[in-house]
Amino acid sequence: MKMERLNMQLRRIGRWLSFMLLCLLCACGRAASPRHSDEPVSLGILGYNYTNKYIDSFSVNGQGGGNIQVSSPSSGGSGIVCCVSYRPGSPIKTVHIRWQSGACYFKEQSSLSKQMFDTLYSFYKEQDAPVEVLTADDPQYMEIHFYPDGSIKAAITAGISDPRLSLDGQRNDPIRYPRCPNDRKPKE
Repeated sequence: MKMERLNMQLRRIGRWLSFMLLCLLCACGRAASPRHSDEPVSLGILGYNYTNKYIDSFSVNGQGGGNIQVSSPSSGGSGIVCCVSYRPGSPIKTVHIRWQSGACYFKEQSSLSKQMFDTLYSFYKEQDAPVEVLTADDPQYMEIHFYPDGSIKAAITAGISDPRLSLDGQRNDPIRYPRCPNDRKPKE
């Protein structure tokens, strides 16, 4: 149990450090060269989670979006992750979203120590989400909004938006993921 918590904390620290490095790289690239209107731009990916379950990972057109806590009344739930490419003015109707939709634990034996430990196996869903372009002049972010009814919407914005839904911050589902059937890794 302690090792599991430590692994989760190390993953979060690693994601935070990666996020900070990518933000610095994106900021340096934007400051160094002025953008021409026909050139693609790199949009920071930002997730909003209005469901009651933590999303450990998601991606936009194959680009990692990180993890998303359950949104609070004032916070979307994720940090900004770099980047998805977008050519301003080009017609974009949908983006492909892949996200963790659940998980289960199974027992696995370490090849080195032969000790048994719990491993998390994640289940994923995929769907295309409609894109709303809210800025034509200075696109900076690709927002991904996960709604309680299972729908997903995307928006291209110039700034970080407030959450679209104001939901109770205490709606987080505290249930731990279940054991996998027969305590084995599911077949892929």
